[in-house]
Parts: sequence; structure tokens; C-alpha cells
Amino acid sequence: MSRIIFVSNLLPLKPEKNSNGEIQLIERVGGYSSGLIKFYKANNTAWFGWTGIDKRQLLPAEKEHLNSILQKRDCYPIYLKRRERENYLEGFSNKVLWPLFHYFSDKTSFKNEYWKAYVKVNQRYADELAEIIKEDDKIWIHDYHLMLLPQMLRKKFPNITIGYFQHIPFPSFEVFRLLPWRIEILEGLLGADLIGFHTYDYERHFMSSVRRLIGLDTYFNQIRYDKRVLKVDNFPMGIDYEKYHTKAIELIENTPDELIEFKIQMEKHIRVKPENKIIVSIDRLDYTKGISERIKAFRLFLEIHPEMKGKVTLMLIVTKLRENDIRNNLIKVELDAQVGKLNSEYGKIDWVPIHYFHTELNFEKLIQIFISADAALLTPIRDGMNLVAKEYIASKPNKDGVLILSEMAGASKEMGEALIVNPNNRQEMAEAIYTALTMPEKDKLEMNTALQKRLSNYTVAKWADDFMKSLRGVKKLQEYNQTRNINSSITENILQLYNKAKQRIIFLDYDGTLQGFYKNPQDANPDAELYSLLKKLCSDKNNQVFIISGRDKETLSEWFDESWNIGFIAEHGVWHRNIGKDWSMLEAISKDWMQIIRPILDFYCDRTPRSFIEEKNYSLVWHYRKADPDLGVQRSFELKDELKSLVTNLNLEIMDGDKVIEIKNAGINKGRAALTKLTNQQFDFIMAMGDDWTDEFTFDALPSEAITIKVGDKSTKARYFVENYKNIRTLLKLITKSDD
Repeated sequence: MSRIIFVSNLLPLKPEKNSNGEIQLIERVGGYSSGLIKFYKANNTAWFGWTGIDKRQLLPAEKEHLNSILQKRDCYPIYLKRRERENYLEGFSNKVLWPLFHYFSDKTSFKNEYWKAYVKVNQRYADELAEIIKEDDKIWIHDYHLMLLPQMLRKKFPNITIGYFQHIPFPSFEVFRLLPWRIEILEGLLGADLIGFHTYDYERHFMSSVRRLIGLDTYFNQIRYDKRVLKVDNFPMGIDYEKYHTKAIELIENTPDELIEFKIQMEKHIRVKPENKIIVSIDRLDYTKGISERIKAFRLFLEIHPEMKGKVTLMLIVTKLRENDIRNNLIKVELDAQVGKLNSEYGKIDWVPIHYFHTELNFEKLIQIFISADAALLTPIRDGMNLVAKEYIASKPNKDGVLILSEMAGASKEMGEALIVNPNNRQEMAEAIYTALTMPEKDKLEMNTALQKRLSNYTVAKWADDFMKSLRGVKKLQEYNQTRNINSSITENILQLYNKAKQRIIFLDYDGTLQGFYKNPQDANPDAELYSLLKKLCSDKNNQVFIISGRDKETLSEWFDESWNIGFIAEHGVWHRNIGKDWSMLEAISKDWMQIIRPILDFYCDRTPRSFIEEKNYSLVWHYRKADPDLGVQRSFELKDELKSLVTNLNLEIMDGDKVIEIKNAGINKGRAALTKLTNQQFDFIMAMGDDWTDEFTFDALPSEAITIKVGDKSTKARYFVENYKNIRTLLKLITKSDD
């Protein structure tokens, strides 16, 4: 049975020495690793990551013992030297990627030594993982510390299954492009089969960066890269809902004395009256969390609602620093000053507005606080998800709390019933606090019923299952595509069918099939190799060869003179030239409609820099290959929408090609044109090749025994596909040689 190998910066088990000096393993609290631990225990899994301690901190015997007890728990450790940790983790991961991906570009430090360490440590992960990986293992890589690892593993194991999930935001293209090593990061991630993010926004930003920086086309949420199809999707991470909900019920129903004692301690030590409203705020000390703005919003709340003074307490809990970062130490100094000033100005002998703690909470204390809190104030400036918001709601079995959540947190996309606020708008936050504290019980019940239902359905286990299911789906898609990808066996079969046949007809699309794409369509004229190949193919008396293209007849006539033993179907079927004959139209059609449609296309050219119009005899084409990728796609949607009613009234149709929109008379297409060539003749070999959806008409019209080949692996009715036009030329060369 294949394993799932989790790979992350840190192992989920933290080595600690007990009172006897012996090393023991403690489960880490918080973060995605603690959420995944249940899934990890329930499945055939292993975990690879850093122990959290330097190799030099351990004696040889201690290291041997630690390795032994870790492997019993299916954990494989990697050890980092202090200098590696400083430059890879505290340097590149947390001083380059962390601030930039959270839109704090002013806090980013683009140091080359950080990048070198990041590459080195990712490569060490790849090298050490290679020693334990088996070909049928599934690798699930977690988070921004290891963005190069997918491609590094792909080079070592070309066929292995690799998933990657990012637990922090992925920034917009305009921010991501600031990164000097942006191409390397993207190529590193594209080594995965499935790339996951918490929200669609992050997924969209990643796809945009791939299109703009690497130039890869995306098809829905699929990307073809390095002869593979990979998928990009969003999976909002859940929590272990039952764990929080059940514990809260237990504390309320079965251990009321503990809760009473907890409330007594709150009254005694932090002077919270039983009738006081409690707002809880829990965050790690980090500049992305917006804690300072939260305090300012609470101050404003007290100013505009003076009647609430003495009746509300903010429990501001800040957990310890992730790393010893001087910037976070400065934040602590600022927070200390803010809290001290507010408490001195507003506090009374029997009331302290903000109770401020720097502490780590165990699970039970956390639930006790959640139960006691009338509201949770969680307003990060930017946050990948924010699981605390979900944990708070899960811990309210009586549905008596109100969540105030930043719209910049990934969780806000799922928790729309909460009070969603802009973390930079103090007025909005202050009013949200008042709304939360004065909300009628029936509104709380309605709000939390909806939230709890959603959280209980989409748990962390469901999240992990969905990710793995999607990963398996990508591999099946790759395997299916592989069976249709023209290999040596399929090629040999085609050659045998070709050689046996006496009457053959071959339909060849031009752009993207016989020739590559060019930004200027007129630059795609045939080269010497293509001329030679087609002449040889046409010289066989058993062959009828037709170039079936969207090109106008003038261009095709210029490229191939009348001496060629070749037929043409131009403008998607409007014009025909049979072998040795003159051009003729399939049917008489009007082009009066052009004067109505042309001004609309002109308007979109003006609004889309580097787009242009091509006017054919009986169609108009708007090209946006040169335009900004995202703008071009957006404008194409707008153009199609605007033309929709017009084309119906004028008996036209819109053809959405590869970065082109073509408007032509309805009912005329490549498939219908191809069928006219099969009438009254018997062929024992029929072959068609094309690259875009206009060629699907041809594939669909031909008999089932026809050899149909699509360039690219987008959804198609063709029997086979190849990667690019060069593969088509290679196949045609083999066909012509086999006939010698």
C-alpha cells in the first residue's frame, strides 16, 4: 500500500527534555500541522521535516535516540545548521517570502545569500527525501518554505505523485513580480501535479503570474507544463470541529466547577465582573496581524460609545514570537505602550479595559476562554486562512458568541455570516464591536447555526481527503492523456493503416498544426522544411491533401501556387479550391453585416493595447495574442457578450479560437466543408489534424475510424493528441518515408 509522505518545515512532534533530561516528543499546538495530525495518524503516512533543533545541540547518543523515537512515529528528521536556519528560514522564508506574500513589500529584504540558502536547503530536503521515497508514494509538500522542492523531486522521480499546498496568501501579479527569483519559484511549484491554495483569489493570482511571467496558457484550472498536465485549485482548510465542539460541551455540562473556577480567577486576577462583556483577541506577534489597529479601534469604540465604559473587557492574547525578529520586538514595544496608555486613560479601580497577555495557551484554557467570550475580534491585515476564527465558532455550543473577522483573512470567504470588517477601517471595526455586544440572541443563533453547520461539514479531515482525491484525479487525467498521446506503438499502427490504404484523404489545419504561432499572423508563412514535407505528401497519387484553415484564400494562394497538387478550404469553409481547380464558394453568402460589426471591433482594439483586427473576405477576426494575457481574456468575454444578440439577428456565429475571436456567417464550418470532400468517393484512410476548437467540427464530422489528432491536450473529440506542431511534422515525415 502506497504511503502519503507529508513534507513541511517542521515535524508535528516537538522534541523536549523532561525533568530527567530524557528527550520526549510533544505534539505541536497550532498551525496546520496540529490540524493534520489526526489525518496523519489515521492513514498510511510518514512525515519529513526539521526537528526544530540544531544538530550541535544534541550529543551523538541523544541524536540517535531522537531518530529512533521519531521513526517509531513514522517521522523522518532533517537537521539544519544554525547558519542554514538563519538564512533559509529567518532569512528568505520570513524576510522575503512572508512579507512580500502578505503585501508588506517595504519589509522585504532581497539578499542574495538568503536565496542561496533557500535553494541549498530545498535541495537538501530533496536529496534526503530521495533516500526514503518509493515510486508509489504520494508526496504532499506544505507551505512557502519549500516552494522549490516539487521541481527538485520531479527531476529525481519523473513519475511520482506530488501535491503542494500553500498555507499563506499568494499575492497578485503586481506584487509577486517584485521578487527577483520569481521565475525560479514558479518553476519550482510547477513540478507538482496539484497546487492548492486556501481561496480562489490566491489560485487566480498564481495562474495570472504563470501566464504573464512564464507565458503558459491555462485552461480553466489546468496548466500544461513539461509534458504534464497539472491542476491548480482552492481547498479552504477546516478544523477538527468535533474536537473543539465536544470539549466545549464537556466543560459546560460535565465540569461546571472548572468553568466557575475559571471565571472566579478572571474576576480575581484580571478584575472582570461577571456581568461584563468579554471580547477575545488571539494572535501571534507579527506585523501582518493588525494588532495595533485593533487596539486603536477598541479605543475609538470606547470614545463613541462611552456608555460601554466599565462594561467591556478586551482580552488581548499574543502568543510568542515565531522567530527572534527585531521587527516583531519593536511591535511588542509599541503594543505595550498602546495598552498601557489606553488603560491609564480609561481604566478605573474596578475595571481595566484591556487585559494583555504574552502567553501560550493549552487546549483546555483556550476552550474556556472561547466559552467565556461574548465576541472574538480577529482582524489581521492579511492572513492566509485564520483557523482561530473557526475554532472560536466551533467552541460555542450554545451559539452565544459573535465573530468579528477581517475581510483580508482567507476564512472570510467561507464565514460570510460573521461581522466582516476592513482591518484598516477603525470606524467600521468600532461599530462592529458595538453591534456584536448588543446583538439580539435570535440573530446570534441564526448566524452561528449557519457557521457551525458549514464548519462541521468541511473539517480538516474533509479538506485533506478532498486534496488527496483531487491529486489522484490529476494522476488519472495524466494517465488517460498518456494513452492518447501518440507514442511509438500508435505511430506504428497509423503507418500500417496508411501503407495498406489505396485511397487516402488528409485534412491539415495550418496555424498551430503545421506551423507555430506568431504574434504577427503574416509571419507564419511556410518554411523550407514544411514546403518539402507537403510536396512529398502531395506527390503520392493515392493521397488527396487539403489544408483546412481559417486563413483567407489570398494568403493561401500566395503561399501555395496553382502548381501544387493540393486542395484548400479557407475561412473555415467559406472558400474551396479542389485539386487542380479554381476557388469557389460553398454557398452564396452576404458580407453586408461587416459594416455593423467592424465599429464594435474597432472599439475593443482601442481598449485593448496591442490587439488588432484582421479582415477576411467573409469574416472579421479580432486578435489579442500580443495583448496583456489577463486583459485580453477579459475583453474577449466582454466582446462575446456584446456581440451575442447581434450575431443571432444577423445569422452570424462567434468562433472563439486560440487568442482570437472570429465572426462569420452561421452554419459554415470546417466539419461541413470536410464532409463535401467525402461525398461520392470511397476512402480507406481518412486523417485530420488540428489544434483549436474550430477543428472539433472536423473531428466530429468524420467517420469513427478516421485518424484524428489534436495538437495540445485540451478537451477534444480527436482520438489522439500530440504536444505541438513539431510532433505533427515528425509524424508526417514518418508517413512520407514509409511510402518510399
